[in-house]
Amino acid sequence: MISIRPLVFRRSRARAWRTALVAASLAAVVGCAQHSTVRATDRSRVLRDQRITRAQLEELSNAFADRYFTLMLAASERVMRNNPDMQQCRIMNGLRLLSVSSMYDIATSPDTLGQLVDQVAVVTLQNYFWVDSGRSQVIWGDRAQPLVENFRKAREDVWSMASKVFTDDQLEQLDLMIASWWAQRGGTEFVAYVRFSEVASTKGEALIETVRDGNGLLEPIDRATEQVQEAQLALERSFFWAKRVPLFANWQIQAVMYDMLALQDTARLIEAVETISRTAATMPDRVNLVSDRVASVERTATDVVDRVFRGAMILLVTAIAGIALVLMLRRRQTS
Repeated sequence: MISIRPLVFRRSRARAWRTALVAASLAAVVGCAQHSTVRATDRSRVLRDQRITRAQLEELSNAFADRYFTLMLAASERVMRNNPDMQQCRIMNGLRLLSVSSMYDIATSPDTLGQLVDQVAVVTLQNYFWVDSGRSQVIWGDRAQPLVENFRKAREDVWSMASKVFTDDQLEQLDLMIASWWAQRGGTEFVAYVRFSEVASTKGEALIETVRDGNGLLEPIDRATEQVQEAQLALERSFFWAKRVPLFANWQIQAVMYDMLALQDTARLIEAVETISRTAATMPDRVNLVSDRVASVERTATDVVDRVFRGAMILLVTAIAGIALVLMLRRRQTS
């Protein structure tokens, strides 16, 4: 007779192994769930720690505007220093004037988050137009390198600042919006005055509102107190603008000067003025020449008159003498 104990024992061992395997699987699942919960909690905590306040963003925007001014000043001075080409200097001066004034205009606008996206849009578009297209090298040749380098630095700085406010996915959306607008409507040299409101579609506006509500790295903006905060910042922005205007006011004067000298009509006018000046300078010599000629004519006329007068006097004396001689002869004959 065959014993069933070994068979029962084997079945008991199999059930024990299956039970242990199920228990281990359940433990692993619970552990993964707990780990996922911990990771999600960690991400939330990191997100809260990384949030930036509106006041901090305002400071970053102002600091970037000053940084941008420094970059443009350094690049433009290197392009224009000892440059004999007046047209190159004129274009460079106009570029830095428009760019810097636009950046400070953005930094003093009432919407703090709007300042950031406007700065991102302007600097990115400027790199498209002046750097990526190679237009800078076409205009300034080897002198363009400082401008190219500083535009790239500005782009790195502004996107680094944007990464403090937007998540990676939001940054990709922002970059795609700007690139799409440029591909469809770009090409203008006045990109310094393009604003994100012109670039953004409905999705772009929705993205900004999402960040305002706290779905990003910026602390949520309280819509109820937003206008009060804007009023408080308005005075500070006015002082900020007033202190910066003298830094580039002389560029406006230079722009007028370059415009006057570079225009062909003005050049012709200057040439005409120089001709008149040279003519006026030679007037004394010409007057003296005329005076000499008049004096010569006067002397010639005087000589002619003297000769005629002397000839007439001789003729008159001869006639009188002849008449007197005839009268004397008649008297002698009658006597």
